[in-house]
Amino acid sequence: MSNVQIILKLNGLNCILFGMLFVMMPEPILTFLSSTDPMPKAVLLAIGVVLNLNGLFLMWLGSRPQPHPVLVKLVALGDFIWVLASVVLLVMQRWITESNGVAVTGLLAILVGWLGWQQWRYAARTVPS
Repeated sequence: MSNVQIILKLNGLNCILFGMLFVMMPEPILTFLSSTDPMPKAVLLAIGVVLNLNGLFLMWLGSRPQPHPVLVKLVALGDFIWVLASVVLLVMQRWITESNGVAVTGLLAILVGWLGWQQWRYAARTVPS
């Protein structure tokens, strides 16, 4: 298994884990993130569904012998959008206001950013076949 396959599968597992938490336990997650300004439950549920679908796609892509660099680059862009959205919410102090929620969101943004960077590097140096 190549490095990019491992990265894609780790990213997929991360998406599925958080997607399942968001879908199966929305109330505790909303309270963990913010007790004073929680995001609408429908937003968290939608994010959870999208994360699960994205996670399944990542697992599939990571199982390919040579993941197509264009698809990997699109995945990396999605990760960078996640990081940007996290930073915007943290800076605006909107929907993520509890100290533990801020810490976990920041750490998760760092992880997702690193995964995205590794995927981007693979896509940039791989010639599509």
